[in-house]
Amino acid sequence: WADPLSLDLIESLVTDTENGSLLFIGCYRDNEVDEGHPLATKLRSIEKRQVQITNIYVGDLNKEDTNELIADLIQSPPNLTQSLSNAVYLKTSGNVLYILQFLSSIYAEGYLRFSLPLLGF
Repeated sequence: WADPLSLDLIESLVTDTENGSLLFIGCYRDNEVDEGHPLATKLRSIEKRQVQITNIYVGDLNKEDTNELIADLIQSPPNLTQSLSNAVYLKTSGNVLYILQFLSSIYAEGYLRFSLPLLGF
């Protein structure tokens, strides 16, 4: 979310020809920005001023990648996180933000806890 003044500031920064060392990284949900959206209009305006824009689409994770992420996060072998990953994937459809929020939530509520005897979650 960005208000019109913030979009103007971004345009001013990225089109400033005297600032050759600026890398601007922004993100948005493509399902919320259509051709008439103020952000889309601003991006077209920036492109007209010969500023290179690189779009990178970041999609949802598949089940295997979800399991790898969870295994890495809780520092457990992937074969031990499969059942948790399956449940998380069903709840989040592989959306990374939702995965992280869901894991944080179940940890905060005490459903995910570290076992000292097992040295794992």
